[in-house]
Amino acid sequence: MRLLTVCCAIVALSSTGCGGVWYSARANTVAGKVEQAKEVGAESASPYEYYSAKERMTKAMEEASRADYSDAIDLLDEAEEFADKAISQATAVRKGAGR
Repeated sequence: MRLLTVCCAIVALSSTGCGGVWYSARANTVAGKVEQAKEVGAESASPYEYYSAKERMTKAMEEASRADYSDAIDLLDEAEEFADKAISQATAVRKGAGR
């Protein structure tokens, strides 16, 4: 019964066009990954990917402030990809430096 309630809530939210809700959830996740990239040293080990992720996050916030949630979410998807690359590259650099 609980699963049915959750499914109905998801369908209701998606059908009403509540882009702000989806944006907020994605923004928190992606911001966490960008912060994780910073913590593993991606600013110096993988600067292109780190700053690409960070700038796309900034642009996503700008788009969301104009209620253009579709573009904002697309930018968050790109930011997440760059953050993941930055994390893996920075982690690889740290492992290589420890030899």
